[in-house]
Amino acid sequence: MKRILLAMMLGIGALGFAQGEKEIVQKYIIDKIKGYKPTDLVPYSKDGEAWALMDVKSRKVLTDYVLNWASTFKPKLSISMYVKRYIIGSVTSDYTMELESRRETLPPEIEYRKYEKINKPAFQMDETGKKTVSNPKYKYILDIVSHRGVYYAIVSKKDGSWTLINEKGEEQKGFYFKDMLNIGYKDKESGEDVFNVEDFDGKKGLITILGKKKLYGELMNNFTKYDIVLGYVVQKDNDYSDEIKKSGVVDLTTQEWLIKPQEKYKIYDIIYTSSEKLKKTDETDRNKATVYFLATDQSGQRFVLDIKGNPILPKN
Repeated sequence: MKRILLAMMLGIGALGFAQGEKEIVQKYIIDKIKGYKPTDLVPYSKDGEAWALMDVKSRKVLTDYVLNWASTFKPKLSISMYVKRYIIGSVTSDYTMELESRRETLPPEIEYRKYEKINKPAFQMDETGKKTVSNPKYKYILDIVSHRGVYYAIVSKKDGSWTLINEKGEEQKGFYFKDMLNIGYKDKESGEDVFNVEDFDGKKGLITILGKKKLYGELMNNFTKYDIVLGYVVQKDNDYSDEIKKSGVVDLTTQEWLIKPQEKYKIYDIIYTSSEKLKKTDETDRNKATVYFLATDQSGQRFVLDIKGNPILPKN
C-alpha cells in the first residue's frame, strides 16, 4: 500500500513539474510572440549569452532574454532556457509545446563499413559503383567520384598529404594538398566535381577535378559538409567569433562570394526560418526558406544579417 501511495505521489509530482514548465514557456515565449508570423522571428542577443526573439518587420524585441541559443522557427522553434528550472523542447508554429524530460542518453554507435584489403594499385569499384576493396598502402580512401567514365578517389598518403587518384593509382596532376574535401557541388560550366583544398603554403580555395581553381587564396578557413547550410558556407579568419577580423559567405552552388570578405561585421554562422521542415543539405529548398547569417560587432551584441549582408537590429 505504501509503495502504491509513493508511486502516486511521484506521478503527481512529475505531472505538476511538467505543468510548471509549460506555464513558464507559455509566459516567457508563447504569450510574447502571439500575433506575429513565426517565420518573421529572428534571434537577437545583447551579449551572446542570453537570447531573445525579434520581429524582423517591426524590429521589436518581443521576448525577454531567456533563450540559451539562437533559434528560429523551421518550422519548430527549438528552445533551451533556464527560468527557475532548465527547460528544453520545442514550440510549433501553432504554439503547441513539446517539452523533453531531462534524461541522459547515449549516442548511437556508428557502424563503419569494412573493406577487403588487397594489393591492387589503388581501389576497386563493383558494377553498382560502390567501393569494394582498397589498398592498405593508403591511409584513407574517401569520397569516390566519377568523371567521364573514370572513378577517382580522395586519398591520404602516409606522408600526410592528400591527393586524387584513379583506380590504377595514378595521381591527378597538380593534386598535392595538406587538406582536401569534396564539397558536394559541381562546376556549372563543366559539370566537374569541386574540392575544397589547402596547400602546404596555407592557401585555401576550390579546385575542380581537372584542376580549374576558384577563389584560390581567397578562402579563409577549411570547412566540412556539416558547415554547409542550403548551399551556403561562412568563411572567417578565426574560429572564435569575438576574434574574427574578416568574414564573408560563399555560395557553393556557383562557387562565388555571396557576401565578399569584409571587416564591419563578424559573420560566424548560418540560420534560416521556414514554414516547412527542410533538409539543410538540400540547396533546392532555398525558395522555401529565409536565410540569415549570425554576426557580431565591436559592441558584442549578436544579430542576423539578411541575404544581402544588411544587419537587422532592434529599433531604439
